[in-house]
Amino acid sequence: MLVDPTRLLDDCERAWREAGEPPAGAVEPVAAVRTALVLEALVAYRLLADHSDLPRDTVFARWPACAVHTVALADGPELPRLVAEARARVLAARPDLGSHGAAPESAGEWGRAAQEAARSLGWTWRAPTAAHDPVAPSRSVALPPELRLGPGAGSVLLTLPGEPDAGDWQLSADGEMFAVRPPYWVLPGPVRRVEATDVMGTTHVSAVVAPDTALLAFDADGHRITPDEPLPAAEICLLHAGTLQTEGADPGVVELPTPYGWSGWTLSRVSLTGVTRVRALAAVPGSWVDVAAGRPLGWEGGATLPWIMGDDGAPVWHRPPALRLPRRPGEPDARLWQAEVRRPGHGEPLARHTGAPGALLDPWQDVSRPLLGPYEILVHRVGSRRKRRLAAFLAEGITAEPTAEWRLLAPHGGLAPARLTLGADGPVTASAHTVAFSLYEITKTLVLGDGVRRFAVEACIPHSEVRLELGGKPLNWSVRPLDIDATDLAGESALTVRLPEQAVAVTPLLALVVEGTTLHTLRPERRTRTRRGDLRYPLAALADTVRDCVKAEIRLLVAGESILVGTVRTQPIAEDVVPDGDGLLLRGLRHPGELTARLYPVFAPWERPLTATVDQSGRIPLPSAWRSVGPLIVDLNAGAPTPAAPGWPRLRDRDTLVLRRSPWTSAACHGTGARVSEYLAGRGALPRGADAIAYQWIVAARGRDLQACGARETAPAECRSALADAGPTALTGAADSALRSGELASVLAGSGLAALRIREVTDPAAVRHVWRQAPLCALLLTAPLLPYLSDDLAYDVGELYPEEVELLGEVGQFLGDAAMVLLAGQADPSAAVGRFGAPTRALGQLPELQQQAVWRSARVVPRGLLDPDSRADAAWQAFRARKDLQYHATREEFRDGLDAVAIFLDDGHPDLAQAFRGRDPGQLHGQGEAWMRIPQLSLGCALIARRAAAGDARAAGLERGLRHLWTPVASHAPDLTAVDITLAECLVTAEAVHSTG
Repeated sequence: MLVDPTRLLDDCERAWREAGEPPAGAVEPVAAVRTALVLEALVAYRLLADHSDLPRDTVFARWPACAVHTVALADGPELPRLVAEARARVLAARPDLGSHGAAPESAGEWGRAAQEAARSLGWTWRAPTAAHDPVAPSRSVALPPELRLGPGAGSVLLTLPGEPDAGDWQLSADGEMFAVRPPYWVLPGPVRRVEATDVMGTTHVSAVVAPDTALLAFDADGHRITPDEPLPAAEICLLHAGTLQTEGADPGVVELPTPYGWSGWTLSRVSLTGVTRVRALAAVPGSWVDVAAGRPLGWEGGATLPWIMGDDGAPVWHRPPALRLPRRPGEPDARLWQAEVRRPGHGEPLARHTGAPGALLDPWQDVSRPLLGPYEILVHRVGSRRKRRLAAFLAEGITAEPTAEWRLLAPHGGLAPARLTLGADGPVTASAHTVAFSLYEITKTLVLGDGVRRFAVEACIPHSEVRLELGGKPLNWSVRPLDIDATDLAGESALTVRLPEQAVAVTPLLALVVEGTTLHTLRPERRTRTRRGDLRYPLAALADTVRDCVKAEIRLLVAGESILVGTVRTQPIAEDVVPDGDGLLLRGLRHPGELTARLYPVFAPWERPLTATVDQSGRIPLPSAWRSVGPLIVDLNAGAPTPAAPGWPRLRDRDTLVLRRSPWTSAACHGTGARVSEYLAGRGALPRGADAIAYQWIVAARGRDLQACGARETAPAECRSALADAGPTALTGAADSALRSGELASVLAGSGLAALRIREVTDPAAVRHVWRQAPLCALLLTAPLLPYLSDDLAYDVGELYPEEVELLGEVGQFLGDAAMVLLAGQADPSAAVGRFGAPTRALGQLPELQQQAVWRSARVVPRGLLDPDSRADAAWQAFRARKDLQYHATREEFRDGLDAVAIFLDDGHPDLAQAFRGRDPGQLHGQGEAWMRIPQLSLGCALIARRAAAGDARAAGLERGLRHLWTPVASHAPDLTAVDITLAECLVTAEAVHSTG
């Protein structure tokens, strides 16, 4: 009797969900037969999905328990063979499923999908390691991460060695925490450094932006050029803040689109031949980067396949290149260089070559053929340990020919279909002879093999795409029509269209069309130094036109075609969200295209949000584990999800919906987290102890939102009280909360921890760990050592232990140069930044677009917390929250609080009183400007708290009386609070040093 595969999968899905996680140990014969049948059915449906231009992973999403049990019972080393045999049987029965250019199955992909399926079911099962998967390149987690440009230079990546199934890397980017899985992490914007801790606990530090130079350099393949070496006299890419200045020959600058998240920066392709040195306008005066005359280290000759990329976007060489050794002017030939060819992650070199400076080597001559997969060349001077690395992905003898050199946008969305034909002129073969790309397919996975090894690569034909900029920040590139909220047009918005250069001989127009009628046309900006095919259209001129329209289309008029590139909405994406069977349903859906929803569990605000694709009917599928976790926050986003890790959503955004009446029967996690979830749901008491501190921080920081969404009303106050009781342990435990400094600051103010007295640093190593993940709390823990940064003779650094000296080295990295000036007892170099006065009054009268332009430069280059840019950014946040702050500033006790602070500081603290009065906004024009006094109160409360932490009993009593005023201010202006706590600590420390001297 024939078995219906759908019924087979449905029955097994139900049975395996009831049975729970896969058992360990030997597999029963009956289970082995059932697993083989399920495996074949899954492969068939994945081929059918590929044939129908649907995502393959929808099969695993529909039958997650089948995916988990199949991978678990198939045994890790046997999985590649079993999947390949099942695929062969399916294609033998249905040859038409293989005619679509479908890529072969990867056991690594199955393992990753099964792990994700287990997570959706709430199971703790982990997929077997993919180390035996011959498709995946062999890597070692011992390799350090590498900074590079992403595919198409659309992002900046930190590549992470190892397999995704091996576990998460813990990243700290300037004190903000991210949990990321290999192969890479997309940087959400400029940061000074990233500390990456792999699954084995090894920490790698990657310097990203040096504020002094504000310049990053990448070679032609997108790999980062070592920042402590001169730039090569070759064509490279420079990512810089401000305009580029050079000395010597004309570099021939061509500006490329800004990478994702790097607002205010410019990516330029330059030729440095004849250039002597380079600097960015935003760099510190005199911070030039030299260009090395002579020959740089790099590849020469060879040929790449423009339509094939490695797994990290690297080019694939089908004719291996030669290696040019570096040479400086006047360098003697006797100073030999050595080049070692290796496989990434392998210590034993495949070949060694030695040559004089500037020599051209064939590094592949002693490497066994065929040349296939990733290689790395380690180059160093003979006798030196310092090595420079070059990487190359080789596929010797492979050819590729597309049906079109460029895929244009289709009139109704997507791209024109195309095909890529591959050939082999040797032992290296490709898994498919022809690769077909449908409307919305940009890349397809191929497998290149030589009979022994196999490596996955990506096939991609250059194509047109569109990108939206909101508030000056570039979003993702997309081949689908963009969904644009009309409220965003009034801000600094623009739309960039990428076309082949020959398509812009006649300037394409951007048209606003309503019900078939063209109401407005736009011409692109005249940007002569940019790539000719990248056209940028500012959209602010459309704001007034679309105000009275329910919906309008944005079309590109090019070559006689009218191409839909975006839709403008004047209403929210949806009106409401309600439960619908085993998922959610959006009511009043107005979004016409691709839509993504991020779901946040209210009773587990520490959990990573669930990202789901919304179908055309407005339905959001929910895994079984998410159907009983209680209220949900649903954050809707047009298009595909952004590569950056999502933060906590803003409830005031009109495209953020809340499902308050959702059943809660089980927690989304286990252990202490589950008990905290029960507490938020109104069951049980708040868990105490060290393992509960990180959860208490998160609940206290996000308590106002949690209360509004149905969590226990008393939760924020009880968590703040519990943290205060924990004392220094609470500050140390903040490292596990993954909260931003601003979120930490609001809790420090409300809990009284900002006034906690720390008498000594008992464990410098533990505090240094906190510096990486919660630097604001680490600063308070390090307070007893700060006087040693004052250069006062009474505080000799030589008295400290080496661990304490290392701890002090973190202070300047977080605080910036201004902190060293303050600790030395000198005047605050940026005292006027953050004060609201007459200029702020004028700023409030400007339109939103002009307000943003005034503050646009803040935080373009990441600097210390007390540097002017960081303070201006914090003040801008408070300015935007002025309507909320106005309510608190008009209370009668607000003025009493200011008077109490002034009286205290005038009584024996002249330097602190001067800093406090420096925030006075002056004469106000009516009660409606009371919010301008908020920065003064914020700094005053911080000064009192840090005086209390220094042991002043009178200040401790005043701090308790001011806490109810400071807490709401800190919740609305958290970044300003973080700046003020830090500033107050430096001022109080300087005062203590001065009094001691």
